[in-house]
Amino acid sequence: MIALSIADDGPSAEVAAAGAVPAAEHRFAAVRDVYGWRLALVFGNEAKDGICPYYRAGRCHHCDIGAGEGRAFDTASNAARLRWFEASYAERWPELAHLVVYNSGSTLNPAELSRQTLALVLAFARALPRVCVVSFDSREPYITARALDALAEGLRPDQIARPILGLETADDARRDGLLEKRMPRSAVERAVAAIAEARVRHGAGRFGLDVNVVIAGPGTAAHDGRSVADDAAATARYVYSLAAPAGTRVDLNVHPYYPSVRSRARFPDHPRCSLRAAVAGVRALVREREAAPVAVRGGIFIGWEDEGHDTEQATRDAELSRARAAFDRFNQTLDVAALDGLG
Repeated sequence: MIALSIADDGPSAEVAAAGAVPAAEHRFAAVRDVYGWRLALVFGNEAKDGICPYYRAGRCHHCDIGAGEGRAFDTASNAARLRWFEASYAERWPELAHLVVYNSGSTLNPAELSRQTLALVLAFARALPRVCVVSFDSREPYITARALDALAEGLRPDQIARPILGLETADDARRDGLLEKRMPRSAVERAVAAIAEARVRHGAGRFGLDVNVVIAGPGTAAHDGRSVADDAAATARYVYSLAAPAGTRVDLNVHPYYPSVRSRARFPDHPRCSLRAAVAGVRALVREREAAPVAVRGGIFIGWEDEGHDTEQATRDAELSRARAAFDRFNQTLDVAALDGLG
């Protein structure tokens, strides 16, 4: 077991005990990607009431995750959760290659995950012997020189820090209009530039970029493979073009759209992404990856975790039963032949 030195005292010890064990929907299983074994850990959000500020402001209409866990966390309660993770996944730590850090919001925003909490997470990641990549869910305003320097200083020199940018789509009208993410291109480009500058300060091998892509989201024809593929391709091209000047490696996290409570209220007539549409979108991403400069070609990971927010769980279960093995093979190999027969 990885050794931690986290004090159990302090004013929030009682809260820490209560918040240590994540709900079942926040416990992800280890899966495999191009790096090896991958595990996502969900910490509590430390903002007011534990709610992502963008969710609180009534933005991001496709996402229920920002509602958090119903209470605000602090360093003590998140330290207790880290101890729970340490014990619960003890058999995974020696073989883990890719650690992903979530908090129902932006892990690089000190208001949502304090610098003290982040330091604990970094120390934990640094002690994991085979972890070579650590991804941090965030948003473009928080991908700053100060935040990136803290990641480089907290991780081992052989570990790559990868901020996760929830772009979803390069279509400005869909992203900032329909979804109301308030994520202008200038802000996205500044964040990518900050990563490029950090690579100069700390070494090119210290930083990469993960970008979330929603397949068949609102504004696309969810069952029209061409519309879905065109949107996915345009998003990948945009991201790769931003990364190309500095040679920053980009991984794409693919999320087929599903109706949550929030998104269903906003887009009542927009259906879930079918397996056929998901495959069309992924094939388009693979084509764009193959056309991109070699230096920026990272992995493509099909994610299907919903943290319990998919309102069509029976459909979801049927899709996963059919597709899980194919997704697992693709996530490791990027071989689109693994998806043959799904759509």
